[in-house]
Order: sequence, then C-alpha cells, then structure tokens
Amino acid sequence: MSVARRLPLLAAALHLAACGSVGPSIDSAQEGDEVRDQALAVYVDRTITDRLDGPEGDNTDWKYVDIVEQGRLRLVVNVDTPDRLLGGEVGFFDEFGNRLDRSLVLANQTTYVFATEVEKIPNKFFVRVFAKDGTSVYSVGATLSPKPAPPPPKPYTGPVVEVPEAPPPPPKRAKPRARRPSKRPPPVKPPPPPPPVEPAATSVRATVVRALPAADGQSVTLHILLPKGKKLAKRSGTLYRDGAPIGQVRITKGSVGRVYGVIATPPGKVTGARLEVEVDVE
Repeated sequence: MSVARRLPLLAAALHLAACGSVGPSIDSAQEGDEVRDQALAVYVDRTITDRLDGPEGDNTDWKYVDIVEQGRLRLVVNVDTPDRLLGGEVGFFDEFGNRLDRSLVLANQTTYVFATEVEKIPNKFFVRVFAKDGTSVYSVGATLSPKPAPPPPKPYTGPVVEVPEAPPPPPKRAKPRARRPSKRPPPVKPPPPPPPVEPAATSVRATVVRALPAADGQSVTLHILLPKGKKLAKRSGTLYRDGAPIGQVRITKGSVGRVYGVIATPPGKVTGARLEVEVDVE
C-alpha cells in the first residue's frame, strides 16, 4: 500500500481513538449487587467483606439485613483504604429505599456507624457503598441489642389520704303488732300524688385529683371531684388520659362531692397526664 493511501487511514484511526472510551463505565463490571433489588445479605452478629474496584467498573455495592425482633440495630462499615477512593460515600436506607443517613468517605476515617431503633417487625434495612473511582476492600457488620424491659413501678411515697368509713346502718325497728279487724268500713283514702319526676341523668367529665397505685402494681385508686351540686347516677364511668379513653372505673365510695373509684390497669398508664372520668350525674 502506498504512503499516500496509508495517511488517511491512520488519521481516521487516531480520530476514533480520541473519541472512544478510555476505560470502563460506572458499574459496568459488577458482582450482581450494583442495584438495591440484588443486594447481598448481611446477617446479625456476622460480618461480610467485599471490594470496590473503580477501574474495573465496580463502583456500587448494596447490602441488606433482615430484622425479626425489636431492638437497637447497629450497622458498621469499615473501609480498609479510604484514601484510595475518589468521591466515596456510605448510605443507610429503609426497606422502601428511603435514605435515613449517609457519610462521605474521608481519607483519614475507616469506620462508619449507623444506628436506629427498630419497632416494626419484620423489617429490612440497606447499606450502599459507592465511589466514583478507586479501589478498596471494606466490611459490613450488623448487631441488634434487645429492647430493654420497662423499669418496675416505683412505690408510692406521697401523702396517704384516709378514706372516711361508711356510716353504720340504722337499727332495725320492731315489727308493729297486727291490729284487730275493725267492724267499721275503712275510710276512703284519696289517691296518692304522682311521684316526683327525677331529673334526667347527664354525662360529665369529672377531674381526677389523685391517683394511688395499689401494692400489686395492677390497679389504681382514683380520687374524683364531681361538679358542685352534682350527684352520681351510676356507679361506673370511663377513665380518659389526655382525652383518650383507657378503661372502665368502678366507683367504690361516695356519691356527692369527692368520690372514689378503682381501675384495673398498671399505674404507668395513668401517671404523668391529665386524668378525667366520664360519669352520669343527676
């Protein structure tokens, strides 16, 4: 081939080399976990090791952990050589792919920690390790601390209000002797007047002025202040805590003014809030 014909072909080859790709595109040589739907599993109390390799196109890795118990989840990502990653980032995501937190990979920082309280179960969380370029080995580990048991209720140390005793029943009267039948016709008595109309009962919210926990920690005695001039029409009611119903209250003593009731519920559900009892009064 003559020199004159070789020069145009050489120029075209140089032009194609200048316009073409000089390296692999991002995530062109992945291990299968470059997208969230193909994330690799991380097990609780286990650690797995993987590698980002930007020059080979492995720029993104996804990992996930399944949680079946409530507690505090802690995910730890250790990057062996963070100074070799360009534009590195570690992200923490929920089961729907919403990002909860993220950290940029710094040249002098090897450990990145994410933590969250897990209430809803079962649940799933994701970790995404990414770098624009560079190579480094990294590891991902997961731990789950069990949810602590609630502390036992503290014994009541406040003042004790003495409940007045109920008055003794009146003495029984002797039965009257039967009278001898009289020969006189009985007098005609006028019809008795109609009974007075009792006022209709209405429902009101009465204020709880004191709540005393029982010794067994399973019930609470309530001191309830009725509206002035009102009298109980029914010896039961409903306890409301900050406007939300909790349960039924059984009235044990009193009918006017301050009355006393008992509710079968742990003291922790009625302390530290505004308490009211809905009762029927006359």
